[in-house]
Amino acid sequence: MSKIVRELESLETEKKPIILSHLNMIEDPNLTGKTVIVDAVVSSTSIAYLVPMQIEAEWEVSGKPFSSEISIGEKDPRNLQFAGCNIDVKYKRLRRMFGQAKNIKIEEVSWRTVYRVRVRPPVFTLEKRGEKIVDERGFEYKAYDIYITSDKAITFQPSTLIRLEGVCAPNPRTQKITLLAYKASFPEETTTYNVEALNILKEVFKGKNIKERLGWILANFEAYSQIVGRQNLAEALFLDFFTPGWVKFNGEIQKGWGNTNLIGDTTTAKSETLRKMIMLLKAGMLITAETASAVGLTGTATQVESGGWFVDWGFLVLCDRKFLGIDGAHKLPFSQWAALAEAERSGVIIIAKAAKSSAYARTRQAKISNPIDREAGKFTTKILADFLYPCQALGTTLDKTSIARLDDAVFADSRDVKAEDINIKFKGVYDGTLKILSEALKWCWSGKAKVEFTEKASDKLLEEATSLYNTFFCQTIPLVSIDVKWKLARLSTALAYLTLSTEDFTILTVTEDHVKEVANFLREEYSRVGLNSLAQETRFEALTMEDVEFIIKRIIEATKAALDKATIENIFKFIVLQGRVTRDQLKTKFGLGETNQLRPLLAVLSNEKLVRAGRGLYPTPKLVQAYKLMLSRLSSLTRVEKGSPKVQGKDKMGDPSPNLVNLVNLDKNQTLFVCPLCASHGKQVSFNSQRELDLHILRLHTGYPDREVE
Repeated sequence: MSKIVRELESLETEKKPIILSHLNMIEDPNLTGKTVIVDAVVSSTSIAYLVPMQIEAEWEVSGKPFSSEISIGEKDPRNLQFAGCNIDVKYKRLRRMFGQAKNIKIEEVSWRTVYRVRVRPPVFTLEKRGEKIVDERGFEYKAYDIYITSDKAITFQPSTLIRLEGVCAPNPRTQKITLLAYKASFPEETTTYNVEALNILKEVFKGKNIKERLGWILANFEAYSQIVGRQNLAEALFLDFFTPGWVKFNGEIQKGWGNTNLIGDTTTAKSETLRKMIMLLKAGMLITAETASAVGLTGTATQVESGGWFVDWGFLVLCDRKFLGIDGAHKLPFSQWAALAEAERSGVIIIAKAAKSSAYARTRQAKISNPIDREAGKFTTKILADFLYPCQALGTTLDKTSIARLDDAVFADSRDVKAEDINIKFKGVYDGTLKILSEALKWCWSGKAKVEFTEKASDKLLEEATSLYNTFFCQTIPLVSIDVKWKLARLSTALAYLTLSTEDFTILTVTEDHVKEVANFLREEYSRVGLNSLAQETRFEALTMEDVEFIIKRIIEATKAALDKATIENIFKFIVLQGRVTRDQLKTKFGLGETNQLRPLLAVLSNEKLVRAGRGLYPTPKLVQAYKLMLSRLSSLTRVEKGSPKVQGKDKMGDPSPNLVNLVNLDKNQTLFVCPLCASHGKQVSFNSQRELDLHILRLHTGYPDREVE
């Protein structure tokens, strides 16, 4: 430590601080004690320590009084000795500084604040190599706990880029490499976009409508990236990058940051498209699933050596107001994405563990995944051709809530692009002004432009939202959910930013053309993967009791009356209440024979789409609805006992209520079972037992032959 102090005393004679291009370079032993400048990203909450800056001391030697004063400078590594230590250790170290072990009076005259903050290097892409996670430059991605001295309070916001000037030094307690910084600035606060460059790009767009501008961008990006035939992927990513922080539409403010999903066959350029876009726009981060656990995305509580706690935030917080791509998102289970769904909506992550804190996570996301085979194994992938409708692949990687949170999803089928189209000599030359889109992105992310929807755009947006919902809403794949108008608002605003739809960059105008272009993009993409057909097939259709009785009749016919109505209803009840059953469970509980009972039963249930096969048998919404109808029928079989005759009444429409039947002259102990189906037609038909009523319903209302009924 004394060597470091001596080197610090000669700092005045040094020329300029050494500028480091990467945070990991502070590990170079040749930099110990030297002043460096380096950029880092704040990844934690901060811990503030109060340390002495000026100390006075008095003592006696052989009855003779002595006094001395010591000042600890902001660059002095001795600041680290007093950060996080208790009072006894502090005064022990102060006495040692004055060369006195005892009989010394010490007074602290002034203090400064030392902040302990965890930082990470700014990166664009991360991947796992062996046991290490490395960035695009080959450096290991890891965190450093640094110390920042200051004479005034500083607020450290997670995900903020910070420029540090300080001294490389070892931590006095652990000897870990650290940085004692005495200057901290936030360069992002002063970063501006280049208006002159934007005007050059705007001149290129002059005379082109919105569709032509978008076509120019996609065509040039295809030449820039050398990725052929995947413009749907590029368009979705461009729109996601350029979504605003917030969007105001129809008098209400909602979140603006986008959330897209790229799903499809392997080796279809999904990840490569995003990598090339990050290079072009000079923004965003791409991580792999191995680095993207739920904790890695949100954050964790971490204990420091001195016993305190702080929150080490994950990637969603580190990329707040920026862009995060997650490659291999299908490797995270449903439960983890479900846990993140609310954070994706609200833009806030809350950690309530040993260290309690919250942080913004207003992060634009792009999830890249392959369809997976849930039956074969956790990481066994499928191809889109394996699905009747390719859109069903989305349900293998995300739960319904996470699907509904997506603004859009695009699909990459290996059959869409032919090998002869890819394996050609590259001849494309792109327009260099395409790179100015990085300045357009800065303008978008700055949030300085006021967004205005024209009246025609607002009307068109509401009209398209209704049309898309009516065409594509599907309960199993709720990609076009009821809030689709906000998705259109976000994506239309993104397209306006992307195509520079402004006069002087102070007002962004969203027009009818932006809305139409986005709506057509979604309509074409979703129709291509069969979401409209799937939506029509699974459209909610209200079952009637007659439908349920017909299904029961089919089962009785298929089993050749080996199963009766009561047993079938009990089987329905068992499957619905259990949620998941196996063939063996059904055989054991109901004593079913394999050939003449179980197989024909399951065949009818499967054909009628009442059960879904997987690792067991699962009830479908149709079976749940059928069971509810059976319950309502049982509750409507009114038991009329002595002294409680029911008076025929009227329902809200003025028709006779089927449950209110007038019965008179009852015997003393007689109980009647009323037919609700006859009552609904104004007839009063009752029976002495439940079996007589069931036989009546089967004969009269379902048309069962008498021999099959008996």
